[in-house]
Amino acid sequence: MKKLSILVLTLLMLCTAALAEDNWLAGILGEQAGGKGTEAKGQNIALLRIEDAIEKSAYFYDQAGTLEAIDALIRDSDNQGLLVVLDTPGGSLYDADEVYHALMRYKEDTGRPVYAYMAEECCSAGVFVAMAADSIGAGRMTITGNVGAYIESYSEAGLDEKLGLERVYVSTGKNKVVGYPELTPEQREIYQQLVEESFGYFKQAISQARGLTEEQMAGFLDGRLLSAVQAQQMGLVDDVLYFEEMLARVEEKHPGAELLDVTPEESYGLQGTFEMPQLFKWLEESGEDAASSRLGISRGL
Repeated sequence: MKKLSILVLTLLMLCTAALAEDNWLAGILGEQAGGKGTEAKGQNIALLRIEDAIEKSAYFYDQAGTLEAIDALIRDSDNQGLLVVLDTPGGSLYDADEVYHALMRYKEDTGRPVYAYMAEECCSAGVFVAMAADSIGAGRMTITGNVGAYIESYSEAGLDEKLGLERVYVSTGKNKVVGYPELTPEQREIYQQLVEESFGYFKQAISQARGLTEEQMAGFLDGRLLSAVQAQQMGLVDDVLYFEEMLARVEEKHPGAELLDVTPEESYGLQGTFEMPQLFKWLEESGEDAASSRLGISRGL
């Protein structure tokens, strides 16, 4: 705890000094929405890069900043369209759906087009987000697909037994404490229903965006990885081309518009706009050994 106290005190001193210049938060987190590009002087086409896993806990990706950037574009009367570049292995069900909804709202509120480009990797949650686009391009070496949903869980019962520990839970129902000492068939079915419901929204987004029936989607609904050419043949992608070719096509449709990069700056794991108490809590939790939970559950795409 002494090391942690010294670290917190040092940060307090640094932040206090920086406050005099009114830039401490920008120094720690970087600029938020509209981070990497320069401000456009006239009509613009926005470029939004989504890199790393699409989830709040991702190291390089900023969920809050991405949503703020899309919201700001809705209010920007000079904006003529949005090009989303996706380089992601997947992510969280909730966060991917948030980005998908934000892009759909952008189109509905403004009537402007959304273009998507799949870069080196655009899997699962990345495919979900891409379904908000009016047209989708991918590089010929792009890996995509992996369409599906899952729930991940683990039990520590075996470890407890080896350590000679016994956990006792008093609960209000047999499915309140799930997976301890083991996942029952009934609990597995409960999880399966949750997964299928979430997957239903994913399939609906693909069907609406690409005009595909479930029978036509059957070739990739098993979660397999696809090359860009395979994805094009199955109707997930419109064109296989290099990024500069995709960019040229977009610029051709919007002559005279500047390219404006609105990608949030990398936040390195500190998501959103942290206030000081939140920052210190994050540091404290990161510096101490937290007791692990009985059952870890995450839902992903």
